[in-house]
Amino acid sequence: MKFRGKKAISIILIFIVIIFLAGYIYYIKFYNRPSKIPQYTKTSANSAMTRETIVPGEKLIFETLYKGNGDLTREEQKIGASLYGKSKEDIGKIYSDWSIKEFSNDRIVLYREENGFPPDYYIISSSDGYVSLFKSDGNGGTSLVEKTDILVNNLNPNDKERILNNIVVKDIDEAYSILANLSS
Repeated sequence: MKFRGKKAISIILIFIVIIFLAGYIYYIKFYNRPSKIPQYTKTSANSAMTRETIVPGEKLIFETLYKGNGDLTREEQKIGASLYGKSKEDIGKIYSDWSIKEFSNDRIVLYREENGFPPDYYIISSSDGYVSLFKSDGNGGTSLVEKTDILVNNLNPNDKERILNNIVVKDIDEAYSILANLSS
């Protein structure tokens, strides 16, 4: 009888450890990773009153979320002398195409969303019925890099669907590798 009780306790302890590990892995996988969705911070009235203008040594950060692939680009620079002494409202007027995400003692973060893809991304798509390679300009536009002699209608249904939905890559070598696979 004692042996059976110890066995039951051992099974219960193992079960509890398994549940704990599963919960920990779930937390790591879904809650403990950086998000591509920008997080906005709420500024209290007190912080706005204690800090009204820009001072030397701060960072000006531009964040752009590209809706085409969900990438968030971030460009940092030191604040130039022309912005010293400017208020949050002044910055809002100067950078009217941007929203002020953060205005604090050590940095100003400006944010915007753009259609399309970040600059220098490559898009394999269709142009006049042919597979073509385009390069993103970062402002929602593209420029033609190369128009191949591969007819979209001659591709297998899977590749045809991929081309019609655009294949987006960061690297020109990867783009040419995909084009080579499509031509074979």
